[in-house]
Amino acid sequence: MILRKAHLRDSPKIKEIIDACAEEKKVLPRSQDDIEERIREFVVAEEKEIVGVSALRIYSNRLAEIRTLCVKKEYRGKSIGEKLVLFNIEEAKNLGISKVFALTMEVSFFLHLGFKKIEKNRLPDRKIWRDCVHCPFFPNCPEEAVIYCIGDL
Repeated sequence: MILRKAHLRDSPKIKEIIDACAEEKKVLPRSQDDIEERIREFVVAEEKEIVGVSALRIYSNRLAEIRTLCVKKEYRGKSIGEKLVLFNIEEAKNLGISKVFALTMEVSFFLHLGFKKIEKNRLPDRKIWRDCVHCPFFPNCPEEAVIYCIGDL
């Protein structure tokens, strides 16, 4: 399996994987246009075909978000999600970003990778008004916030 930055030609497969996870209520759906506009944020896990995706959204020179973490159902349990998150953390580190957060219903997965739980009110207002306000769960979000602090940058 290889991990790599996504290409525009990957966008239909990325959407297919996200749509399947959205049906399971694991992530919010994303439009094809949104995926293509934000293709530079995505990384894919490939094993003859794309089997998993995640995205890293930058908020500032100190903070980024791991989002849209999805693995095809038949490939779950093979550490693909973990590898995608670690890829995102390494990318953030290489950019000089010191903290990476996620909103998730899979808190134990992120805690296992070294994330810590935080209160959602510690997230940037831009996150709430750009993304959360459009969510069908807003303002009663079932997700929890977790954060990872990257070494001494």
